[in-house]
Amino acid sequence: MAQAKFWKFLSEVRYEVKKVSWPNRKQLLSTTSAVVFVLLVSGAFLGLLDILFTNVIRNVLIAITGGI
Repeated sequence: MAQAKFWKFLSEVRYEVKKVSWPNRKQLLSTTSAVVFVLLVSGAFLGLLDILFTNVIRNVLIAITGGI
């Protein structure tokens, strides 16, 4: 019984995959490059924030503890 459900599931998956509108090469490269660009910009922004906050917290701790 479980095996019949499994094969029916695979048959339905195959049917649904045929209905998918796959991107062409130009669309794929365009969207991939957009994603990579956003990731690089976000990574740079978060890296700069990390450096900024690290320095601010370090200076606050030095001021509080007197530099020990």
